Amino acid sequence: MTTVGRPAAITRWFMVAGSIGVALFAVGMAWLLDAFIESRLLHRDAELSGDFVQSIADTQKVAEVFRQPQGASDPAFVEFLAHIAAMPDVVRINVYTTGQRVLWSSSPGLIGQTFGHNDELEEALAGQIVASFDADSDKSEHVLLGSPREFVENYLPVHAAGGGPIVGVIELYRRPVALTQALAEGQRRIWGAAVLGGSLLILSLLWFVRRIERALGEQQRRLVDNEALAMVGELSAAVAHNIRNPLGSIRSAAELTRELGSAAPLDHEEVIRHVDRIEHLVRTLLTSAGDPTGRPHRCAVRPVLEAARARIAADLAAQHKQFSHDWPEALGEVALDDILLTQSLASVLANAAEATRSGDQVSLRASQGNGELHIVVEDSGAGLPLAGRDKLLQPFFTTKPRGLGLGLPLARRAMERAGGRLQIEPAHPHGTRVTLTLPLLPEHHA
Repeated sequence: MTTVGRPAAITRWFMVAGSIGVALFAVGMAWLLDAFIESRLLHRDAELSGDFVQSIADTQKVAEVFRQPQGASDPAFVEFLAHIAAMPDVVRINVYTTGQRVLWSSSPGLIGQTFGHNDELEEALAGQIVASFDADSDKSEHVLLGSPREFVENYLPVHAAGGGPIVGVIELYRRPVALTQALAEGQRRIWGAAVLGGSLLILSLLWFVRRIERALGEQQRRLVDNEALAMVGELSAAVAHNIRNPLGSIRSAAELTRELGSAAPLDHEEVIRHVDRIEHLVRTLLTSAGDPTGRPHRCAVRPVLEAARARIAADLAAQHKQFSHDWPEALGEVALDDILLTQSLASVLANAAEATRSGDQVSLRASQGNGELHIVVEDSGAGLPLAGRDKLLQPFFTTKPRGLGLGLPLARRAMERAGGRLQIEPAHPHGTRVTLTLPLLPEHHA
């Protein structure tokens, strides 16, 4: 029988993969939103500070002071710096010229110095407002800043009066308590919403998976029932197909006796043998129909081959046909009901017997290779018909006058049910070769 999948395992893996995907999505979205809000708030705060600094510079008319080496002592410039120092949360002020020299600083030890490469200062000199959190930085201009070194760093370009060229840069170090509290609150809300939203999505996914699991379980039960009914139907068709041959022989013997009377050469042993075959086929059908899904599908191949050899050898000998067989001592087991394997093999051998004439050869061989069992039935008969050769494995297609066209299709389906295949091809130099291939089971240890 076919193996029905395990919906529980599939849905469990789907649940795990879906939960991981939802969690990664929630974390990623929270991280992106957190970074975006932080960047926007910092930049907006810096823009407000930049507008304030520029308005003071325009009011105090200190743009030219940035170009004078001794301009830091100018009273207007001193007043300008006093206004900036009065801004809330300011920790340090550095004033840079366009040559990146410190014109003035709230830390006198930095005045007149020129520091190394500074990307933020270069961006400000190009006209950009720069704002960022700078914690535990090792920049040389951070010396003498004190501890803890956690602050917002703003680079604010200063333009000449009337929106002229940049004349310098004001660097502000600030500890904006209100801003950091707002950011912290926003971060808590963002991550809380991410956790809550992700949890709701995962719970929804769990509910959905549970419903799918129940639906798949119900569908699986229906498939098992349908599989059992299909198996009984196939066994019935196979048994009915194979009963026709012994019934035909019995009828022929009875008709001959009726025509010739007591002078008819009735072979009582032959009639008994055919009746026993019918009784065996019906018994196996009833046995299988009693519990088609509960039977262990582990068939030892050699006994089936031996029984098939015994049956076909007698029939072929009575028809004056040659028969040969060959297989090793150990052939292993396959995952197919022994009844189906027996009926499949009987159908193929019966076709070989019907396709040959007196003196022709029929052979039955079996071998192992690459984890598979290969059963080959070959005859030296007339061979495959040219017309309809591609339809030989289709149900109800037959080249026999009184055939049903079910033997090979049922055998093919039985092979495919167990994960194998059936191949039919011309034999050399003439005749037909049918190969039954089945995967071998691992050795069974009680």
